[in-house]
Amino acid sequence: MSSVLRILVLAVLSAGVYASDEQRLPKWELGVGLSAFSLPDYPSADQDQAYVLPFPYIIYRGERVKAGRDGLRGLLFERGRWDLDISAGGSLPVNSEDNRAREGMDDLNVSLELGPSLRFKFIDTPEQKIQLRLNLRALLSADDFPSLDYEGWLFNPELRWRQHYGERYVLGGSLQLRYGSRDYHNYFYGVAPRFATASRPSYQAERGYNSAGVSAYAAAKLDRNWRITASVSYYDLHDAAFNDSPLFRKNSGAYIGFSISRILWRSETTVSPARIDDIAL
Repeated sequence: MSSVLRILVLAVLSAGVYASDEQRLPKWELGVGLSAFSLPDYPSADQDQAYVLPFPYIIYRGERVKAGRDGLRGLLFERGRWDLDISAGGSLPVNSEDNRAREGMDDLNVSLELGPSLRFKFIDTPEQKIQLRLNLRALLSADDFPSLDYEGWLFNPELRWRQHYGERYVLGGSLQLRYGSRDYHNYFYGVAPRFATASRPSYQAERGYNSAGVSAYAAAKLDRNWRITASVSYYDLHDAAFNDSPLFRKNSGAYIGFSISRILWRSETTVSPARIDDIAL
């Protein structure tokens, strides 16, 4: 699900403004946008869905709480090249009646992933950033909102790179590995006995290796208010711990997304870019 979250984050919290050390940035920016993306129903699914959705544009540049390209973050600890924060994301629901492999099963609900992220910054300048992130997130599904059900955990180390080109363009990418708990894998790939059929036997997943992935994005500042972002992610599920599940249909897949947004309001309060570790375009 991490790749799904990345596309949603790029759309919902899509952009800030690159600035030199002499310039200052608004503490917050608000606006609206429109995103279009295509993604599998779930990783390894053989059916895709295309979405066109409006979204709120949100950038917040606080010292401890930040919202931007990496989603909502709360900084807990910082020392030298290391820091620890709380990160969060979300995912879209899947109607099982629209998916051949899951027909007759419970739907996959809207979900929240929440947990700590330990980061080591190899390079950390306004122009370029290379970071190792060790993410541990709990999966919480909203079966009966606002109540949330715990659905396991995912360990997701990733190497991220981002490069600014002047004040208008940004390129970035990441390499990721995923290791999931038994409950996490069962949420997507388990088949309870009551849902078993002649072609879909009951199945209980085990914890272990989940997948590897690579992603890239490009962002452009069209003028002071307009931003566009395009992203693509590829994941590989060969040797996944759940590849013998009857719901496992493909060894790989891709996510593609595009968004355009417009800033409507900015705060009069400004902050120095030198104090911000995640300036996105």
